[in-house]
Amino acid sequence: MIKIKTNNNHSKEKRYILSVIFSDILGLKISYETGYESIYEIKLPNNKKIILPDIFLSTKSEQKEWKKYDYPKLSFNTSIKIKNNHSLFGMYGNKEYKISDESIKINNDIMGTAFIFLSRIEELNSNHDKLNRYQYENSLSHRFDIITRPVVNEYIDFIKESIRSLYPEIKFKKHRFNILLSHDIDTIKKWTFKHLIKHSLFNFGKSNFFKGYLEFFKTRLNFTNDPYYNFDSIMNLSNNYGLRSTFLFMALKKNEFDFRYSLKNAITGFQQIKSSKKHRIGIHLSRIAYNNYDNASREIKRLKKNTSTDIEYSRQHYLMFDIKSTWSILNDNNIKYDLSLGYPEMPGFRCGICYPFRVFDISKKIKLDLIEIPLIIMDVSILDYLKNINIENHLNTILQNTKRYNGTLNVLWHNDQFENSKFLKNKTLFEKIINA
Repeated sequence: MIKIKTNNNHSKEKRYILSVIFSDILGLKISYETGYESIYEIKLPNNKKIILPDIFLSTKSEQKEWKKYDYPKLSFNTSIKIKNNHSLFGMYGNKEYKISDESIKINNDIMGTAFIFLSRIEELNSNHDKLNRYQYENSLSHRFDIITRPVVNEYIDFIKESIRSLYPEIKFKKHRFNILLSHDIDTIKKWTFKHLIKHSLFNFGKSNFFKGYLEFFKTRLNFTNDPYYNFDSIMNLSNNYGLRSTFLFMALKKNEFDFRYSLKNAITGFQQIKSSKKHRIGIHLSRIAYNNYDNASREIKRLKKNTSTDIEYSRQHYLMFDIKSTWSILNDNNIKYDLSLGYPEMPGFRCGICYPFRVFDISKKIKLDLIEIPLIIMDVSILDYLKNINIENHLNTILQNTKRYNGTLNVLWHNDQFENSKFLKNKTLFEKIINA
């Protein structure tokens, strides 16, 4: 048993972040003691200690409600060597540290900073786009240029080595690098009349002109012939790479906002996925569901009914997210895993971590059962938002860091991107990512 002593200021927030890091991720048994100093005193079974400052969550006036996050203007790095070298991102405290045979003490508030990243408290601030999405520009990750650094993993790695150096017989929970490949099913139909007209105008005289017409007429005979109705081929591809695909379907009716396709037309796809006994079906909630319990509940129940499957995985359409409501809505609808939290415009570590983690309801100040598996790489980010930028080094750093910490590489590759002509164009990039 490891004993952690803290004061009672913001006790719910402190116990959340301590339980996530020490219990959920490191797999240690912990107990809490009440102290009066503004520190986290981590006492090991042999009475040796790790002492961390309590700065961000140390204010005596307990806030009934978090309304805004006033971020610091400057950051620093604590460079410290135990056996390995550690560079710890910091916003509260300073670079000073002290190591002895009995204790390790740093003045960098890594617990408070970890809480900021995992709770997403910065998203209370007004930095949202027209879809009400928190933007990468002016985020902490952007301001301090740490989007490719999983800073919370860096803290966890430092804590592990600190404990092991003072108490060598300790055993930690093991993590293995894995890839979670998922597909938002925004559409199941390429060959609409609108697309046929566009094809006629832009491809006249080209080698694929008549091929397009042939594909169109095949889909008129059977809609499952459409290039975007490609669940079997995606599953075969995933099998070849030793991966498991998660297909996230929208569950809307005609005339409902965001309607793209009927569930009736997706039935064959559901059957194909279920018959594989390996790949999964999840919900892709509409834009009016991310902050509305009734809309989210209706869509989840509808998909469950049409698939005869418990719906455990979700991702928000357009990656929409409201810190005050989205996680709570998913949790109350028995969703187990959310895959939404990445920046649409920039690959990387929005939550500062590459491990799945249980989330914190900032409004109710409670730890939820819902697990967030942060989105790290999305096809649209690379092929659309950043299509004119060479981000090879950026991606390499993300892949290396996820592997370094044995994290989960959550990759979103839409089903329409597996259409032959698109996939051949981007296959090398796709393989570079999933062969990390």
